[in-house]
Amino acid sequence: MAQVALVGLIAFTTVGMSSAMGGAGGGGLLNTHQSTNANVAVYSTFAALAFFAGTIYNKIGIRLCLAFGGFGYAVLTSAYMVTAHIGDKATAYIVVAGCIEGLSAAMLWTAQGAVTMAYPTEDQKGRAFSLFWTLFQMGGVIGSIIPICLNWNSSMGNMSDGTYIAFIVIMLVGCLLPIFLLPSDQVVRPDNTHVVLPTMPTWGSEIKGLLDVLIQDRWIVTLFPFFIASNWFYTYQRNDFNAAEFTLRTRSFNGLWSNFSNMVGVWLMGLALDFKPERFTRMFRARVGLIWLLVFTLAIWGGGWIFVKDSVRRNPPDPLIDLTSPTLYPPRIIIYIFWSLYDGMYQSYAYWLMGSLSNNSRRLSHYSGWYKSLQSAGAAVVWRLDGLKIPYTSMYLSTWMILVGSILAATYVAFWKVLEHSFDEPREVEEEGAVDVGSRAEGGAMAPMTMSKDNKTTEKPGLEAKAVKEVVEREY
Repeated sequence: MAQVALVGLIAFTTVGMSSAMGGAGGGGLLNTHQSTNANVAVYSTFAALAFFAGTIYNKIGIRLCLAFGGFGYAVLTSAYMVTAHIGDKATAYIVVAGCIEGLSAAMLWTAQGAVTMAYPTEDQKGRAFSLFWTLFQMGGVIGSIIPICLNWNSSMGNMSDGTYIAFIVIMLVGCLLPIFLLPSDQVVRPDNTHVVLPTMPTWGSEIKGLLDVLIQDRWIVTLFPFFIASNWFYTYQRNDFNAAEFTLRTRSFNGLWSNFSNMVGVWLMGLALDFKPERFTRMFRARVGLIWLLVFTLAIWGGGWIFVKDSVRRNPPDPLIDLTSPTLYPPRIIIYIFWSLYDGMYQSYAYWLMGSLSNNSRRLSHYSGWYKSLQSAGAAVVWRLDGLKIPYTSMYLSTWMILVGSILAATYVAFWKVLEHSFDEPREVEEEGAVDVGSRAEGGAMAPMTMSKDNKTTEKPGLEAKAVKEVVEREY
């Protein structure tokens, strides 16, 4: 858990600070046009790289992934600061900065996914992700306090230079934190098992491995709509609701509560999914969790329609709604909190579900890469739709409907593919006495491993999982 917490701290200083700016809407800018351009660049680049980011992670390791992963966030923040002064003249810079952040984000989130899914024991996967997500969202909470304090009495629509500079410094500090992480092969779980890593692959073998996983686990494509939907809602929440209807200090205040309620949602779902594993099977918890998510989707996003049905783009409230408004503000902050609560529950369930399919960091890095790739592809599409000035009602309905459809598509994996115990994949072991046995197979079967004369493990196909212990004891 200490390694998961450290990765959470890295996200706190990088993605968390970026989330605070995003939570204020428009990257802290009054005119959201340039932030929309930046987000299209971010998510398009993110989507292109993230599909192969698991391969890169397996090749270069966690430290380099996370160090580079934080750098792009600082670059884009500097672009927002420049845009606040020169407006559309900064278009080229903000698009390039968005591309750099997209590359960085792909590496950071893939490494994060591999750590939070592969490092914990099976009965702690929900809590491990909740711990990471809480630290990450605390970055958004504290990051939201910075613009609130520095811009409380400001009449400007943009954040001040001091606010942007504070964010940049914190993000750059976060880029240095990965040096304190242990290499993955030195991590020992609480049950004294080691994280299973493959031997150092070549680029060719890694790309082949990616394709092999996609073929072996071809049912994973039924989760792709779930992946695509997982960031779709941010565009409406942040740009079309928060940035469009509220004053700057209120936008930041909303962002603070958004990040806080997001943490609550993560813990609610994480604790529920890890609840009494000795009594409730993992498949039962997967099914109940997905049904719970569907009910919340219908209730929360259905309730939010009240605030959307009469909203018109290019016709914002005049004056903008401030947190001191006794009638207009309270119901809007309540629905905003529930949207963010739902976000945390959705993300927690997604990572728990992927983690229930394997324990191996190589396979999970591919899952995580696909998740972030398709998530970003969906986000690039919806940010582009926002840039085309699609009506707010259409933006909202697209969000609501894609969430419902994605949950229905995920039922195949949640109801029939979750394993009660997912085994580590085999790897060759060079060190004398180190033994990793078992590979994930459909239905939970596991191919036992034996030790050859040159001290490398080899697979004995065709034996059932229950025979593994006997095989290992006999061979060793």
